[in-house]
Amino acid sequence: MDIAIRELHDPAEFFPIEELQSRIWGDPEDVMPARSMMALVHEGALLAGAYLEGGLVGFVFGFPTRHSERHHSHMMGVLEEYRGSGAALLLKRFQRDWCLSRGYRQAVWTFDPLRGANARFNLCKLGVTWNEYIPNCYGAMGGINAGAPSDRAYAVWELRAERVFRRIYAPEPEAWVEGVPQINRVRGDEPVGVDLSLQAPRLLLQIPQDWGRILAADPALANAWRLHSREAFIPYFAQGYRAVDFVRNPNRYVLERTS
Repeated sequence: MDIAIRELHDPAEFFPIEELQSRIWGDPEDVMPARSMMALVHEGALLAGAYLEGGLVGFVFGFPTRHSERHHSHMMGVLEEYRGSGAALLLKRFQRDWCLSRGYRQAVWTFDPLRGANARFNLCKLGVTWNEYIPNCYGAMGGINAGAPSDRAYAVWELRAERVFRRIYAPEPEAWVEGVPQINRVRGDEPVGVDLSLQAPRLLLQIPQDWGRILAADPALANAWRLHSREAFIPYFAQGYRAVDFVRNPNRYVLERTS
C-alpha cells in the first residue's frame, strides 16, 4: 500500500479528523474539536494525516509540554480496516522526525496497558518503555473504552535512543523469556493471583489475550482485570522495575529492574 503522511495546516483538513476520531474510538460525544486542534497547531502542536489513494485512514496529534524537550503525543489512530497496513508505524516515524527537527528528545503518551496489540506496537515496534501506572486516568469513558476505569500506562519514547532507531526501522526477534518468573497467575481469561515477593532482574506480567472482547462482553471480569493489573504493576514499579518489552501467546510484559 502506498500510504502518504502529510502534516496538516489547512482548516478544511482538520474537520475530517473529528469524524475519524469517532470512527476509531466509537464515541462521537468525545472527540477533540477541529478548531481546538487548529489553535494548538498555531502554538506548536503537530497534526498529521495518513492518506491512501487520497482518503484519510489515520492521524497523529501531539502538542508541546511544560518541558521544553518533551512532546506529548495525545492521539494516534488508524481505521480498523487499515490496521496492519503500516500506517501507524509511518505516522510514528513521521512524528519522531518532526520532533527531532524541533529539538525534542522525548515523546510521551498514554495507552491502555491491557490492550495487547497496543502494548506490542508501543514496546516492540517503537521501543517505548514505561514505569508509571495511572489509575482511572480519564475518568469514565464511552465507545470502545466503556465498562471499566480508564487506567493508563504512561509511555516514554526516547527519540534519540539507539533502541528506538533499531526497532522502528528493523523488526527484532521476540524477547527470549524461558525461565523468567511470572508475577501473576491467570486461569483462562481470569486473573487469580499476584506474587509481590519476586526479586529477579527480569519478570513477566500476563494480561488478557483479548481485552476488547472482555470489556464488551463481561464488565465484572473487565473490572477484576483492572484491579488485578493495579495490584501487579504499581508495587513492582515502586521497587524499580520498568516495562521494557512484550511477548505474545500468552500476552506478557517483560519488566526489568532498572534501579
